[in-house]
Amino acid sequence: MPVAGYALIGGVRAARWLAETRRKAPPPVPVDRLEANLRRLRTELDETETSPELTAKRFHVRSVRGAYVDTLAEACRRFGVTPVPTDRATQADIYRTEAALAERGLDVRNRIRP
Repeated sequence: MPVAGYALIGGVRAARWLAETRRKAPPPVPVDRLEANLRRLRTELDETETSPELTAKRFHVRSVRGAYVDTLAEACRRFGVTPVPTDRATQADIYRTEAALAERGLDVRNRIRP
């Protein structure tokens, strides 16, 4: 009988601990890693959009664009920029958001600087 009681108490404590760890927000991604992810996804998006011979190109473009827009929205929250609408982001919205982030010091385009 005491073993069952201890097991019940241990189970309750474990459930509380698990619920508490789920409530804590994960630590924010460092800015340099966020910038690297944005540059990588932007390059991948450009390559996917311009690739002439890609099987299921529409699917690939939508999935890469979705990942890029989600990461771009995270950068917008971090830099205080109005985020792009994630469900219906147009190319113009993405360009405007990239320009606003560049004004705040986060240039996601791989440009050659003189």
